[in-house]
Amino acid sequence: MGTPFQILIGTGLLALCALLHVSAVSVGIPLIKRLAGVLTPQKWPHIRIAALLSLALIVLVVGHTAQIWVWSVYFMHLTDLPDVATSFYFATVTYTTLGYGDIVLDADTRIVGTFCAITGLLTFGISTAFLMGVLVRVMPDVFRDD
Repeated sequence: MGTPFQILIGTGLLALCALLHVSAVSVGIPLIKRLAGVLTPQKWPHIRIAALLSLALIVLVVGHTAQIWVWSVYFMHLTDLPDVATSFYFATVTYTTLGYGDIVLDADTRIVGTFCAITGLLTFGISTAFLMGVLVRVMPDVFRDD
């Protein structure tokens, strides 16, 4: 597969994964708001904080895991990786930018692999912003003088 085709596929998968992640966060926001309305700060201060942060983390874990599966399926079908476990492992270490180097792609798919790492960098940034937004809204309840 030539360089332009690798760039095209990598860009498409990155865009798909970014949309998946933004969708997960967008679905998570109303869920967190609904839970915040049920668990009022006056009745459930500590449980409320733990529940809201836990729900935010679950949303992020689901979003990241879905993206890793997208990359894993690509690597499994269009590279010479031998099985699902190896493909998922490679996608995970690439997505998280750990890049152990124990598995490498051949030259025909190497550029696409770099887009997997870019996807992780981009969506971890979105996750950080999302989690900080939740923390900013939850933490004033902790420090409020009633």
